[in-house]
Amino acid sequence: MSSAEVLSPWVPREPLLQIDRLRELFLMQPHADLSGIRPIIARSWYRSRAAGVDAVADRGFFDEGRVDEHTIQAAGPHLQKLDEVAADLGGYVNLTAPNGVLVKADYLRDDGFPAGYSLLEESCGSNGEGLALEEGRGVWLAPEEHFREDMRGNWCFASLVRDPFHNRVRAVIGLTLPGNRVTSLEPSSTLLMLEGVASRIERDIEVRTSSKERALLSEYLRISRRRGNRAVIALDGKNSLLNATATATLEDGDVSVISGYAKAVMSSGRELNCEVSLQGPGISTLEVSPVTLSAANVGAIVVVRPHSPTKERPTQPHSDEVEQAALPDAADRLVKHLDGTSMGFKRTLSLARKAVEQERSVVIIGELGSGKRRLAGAIADTRGQHVVVDARGGSLRNNQLRDVIHRVSTELPSTLIVEHADELSQSEAAELARNLRGNATTKLAFTITHPTDATLILSEAFDVLEIMVEPLRNRREDIPQLAVAIAEEMGDRRLSRRLLTTLTHADWPRNIDQLRAVVSNAVERASGAEVTVDDLPQGFHRVLTKGRLSRLEDAELSELRTALQEASGNRSLAAETLQIGRSTLYRRMDYFRSRGFDL
Repeated sequence: MSSAEVLSPWVPREPLLQIDRLRELFLMQPHADLSGIRPIIARSWYRSRAAGVDAVADRGFFDEGRVDEHTIQAAGPHLQKLDEVAADLGGYVNLTAPNGVLVKADYLRDDGFPAGYSLLEESCGSNGEGLALEEGRGVWLAPEEHFREDMRGNWCFASLVRDPFHNRVRAVIGLTLPGNRVTSLEPSSTLLMLEGVASRIERDIEVRTSSKERALLSEYLRISRRRGNRAVIALDGKNSLLNATATATLEDGDVSVISGYAKAVMSSGRELNCEVSLQGPGISTLEVSPVTLSAANVGAIVVVRPHSPTKERPTQPHSDEVEQAALPDAADRLVKHLDGTSMGFKRTLSLARKAVEQERSVVIIGELGSGKRRLAGAIADTRGQHVVVDARGGSLRNNQLRDVIHRVSTELPSTLIVEHADELSQSEAAELARNLRGNATTKLAFTITHPTDATLILSEAFDVLEIMVEPLRNRREDIPQLAVAIAEEMGDRRLSRRLLTTLTHADWPRNIDQLRAVVSNAVERASGAEVTVDDLPQGFHRVLTKGRLSRLEDAELSELRTALQEASGNRSLAAETLQIGRSTLYRRMDYFRSRGFDL
């Protein structure tokens, strides 16, 4: 049966006086008997009144809603054809998000309601889309069955479009026909036709779903069943799947942090287990496994394993426990210098507090820009006067080294901070140790990216406490807090949620120094009260995407670089070596450069 045949007039309906009287009575008497109308409509009227819906006026509730691109594309041909039939009868077809909010599709005529209009029963009373979502099935309403007065002129039909792989709703399709144009029809047949359209959309979604997405979904379902009540998230760089436990226990910020770790695994193809401090479940272990989706694409499955309170390590205190340490003034000053909530940050902070309490010399190890100098300064500030020198570029050699030793011997500062101590030679380290070893007043704090023979001499001479500072990519929970602190330093500017998510997902090879440069630049460029992703210059967008290559892209980049190097930059020769056309070579070179890679 065609859509046109179903929508053609059928037989006149029975007189509607009884339902009109029942509605008037129900609005005046909340406990009126509604046994004279269909049970599904009675339930809807009760829910509408309980939600405080105005039976006369449209209060116009709005919200944000989204239908995924796969569903919109799959629905296009079917809804466009249905909309043409509805237009002949003065009606229209619409598409609604799973949360009951109208979504505008380019292939549908404008129905007069703006995008974002909420069709939930609690927003506007009995209607097709709201009732379908409430009842969990396809529904129809005759004009007189609407709760709100201004809606009582239309026939309304709605059917749910469900995900073909599990039972969640992907969208709601609605059909509205004016009662004065379509005075009678067979509603059950019309709904059956609409449900047939929804079924065809679901089949098209299944067909359109790529083999990569199917592979990710299959692994996600397998892990979810095996892990029972654990929170499980699956990601492929575009899509994400969360099971019920993940949805119930994880905050928005938690999902952003977890996605950052998952993307790192998708890039490396290697498993990752790490401890994180999440807003929802608290201290947890993330078990992140790569999932091969195709020869060039890797997804990730994340299992969140919360720690029980009894298993938390006493050596990893929360920041509020740190403030109650044996030296409250010193510990409080130490915390104020630093920002972070991750497990790695707490371990670092715990060791720093120990160094302050025991008046120990320290070696602080970490990547460039990871905050080693800031931590050394925070420790030194708790002790009093300190002297800072930089060993990079030989600034502690020969006469300069003797000048530093003389200054420390005469001024007797509480702490000598030596930055980039791994640049020292063994002889320079030995002389520094020999001259300062007898100085009981001055403690040494030196920063390095990795131990060397020279730094081992200093470590042994001063009985240093070793403190590791994790790179930002291993403590992504700290990125939003650090970014907000940087913005506040520049005038208490607010960072948008999307910007914080973008920053959290980046790898930051130069760590906090790089983060500070990006956030500072964005704050300076922002014109509004809120700093957004749009305020990041193009150069920073390249920085943020750098490193996000699939394994196939990584291999391709390596081949390009080798060919160009062997050809001494001659692109024609490089293209010939790679057995590709010059235009293809130029296009791929532009692609990698746009991602921030040098060739």
